[in-house]
Amino acid sequence: MPAWTFDDAMVGSTIQHERARTIGADEHVWLAWVTNNASDLHGNADAAARMEFGRPVVLGALVAAIVIGLAEPAEWPAEEVAKYWPKGWRTIRLSKAVLPGDTVRAVSRILAATPLASGEGGLVRRLIVGRTQAGTEVARVEEERAVPARARVTGSGGTKDC
Repeated sequence: MPAWTFDDAMVGSTIQHERARTIGADEHVWLAWVTNNASDLHGNADAAARMEFGRPVVLGALVAAIVIGLAEPAEWPAEEVAKYWPKGWRTIRLSKAVLPGDTVRAVSRILAATPLASGEGGLVRRLIVGRTQAGTEVARVEEERAVPARARVTGSGGTKDC
């Protein structure tokens, strides 16, 4: 299922997000530098080689962003996005290191789903779990956001690539 809607958000169910994302060796270094995170662990391969993982570790902010992006629901028509802005992230927990070359996947567990009175969709509270290709859990994000009803999604072929 490339995109999901409020109709798919049944409390207690899980949504297996089909896409995955391999994190390249250079892109996490770029984000570390852009965000002024000068830690040798992220951007200095020589120094990182002498640390616990023997090489640079992917910046946690990038891991969280990718996991959230992989789990995005269907898009609302552009003119309605501001009307149903996401409520936000409640928690973000990073549990294990992600290394360049790791592939990350996401699964959402639906915790609550409240329909909007308009019938255009609803508010969904969910737990997004990110795992590597080896099945290691690396991130948990609890989020509440507005999600469109299937009938409100016009021409959406799913979410956009990162």
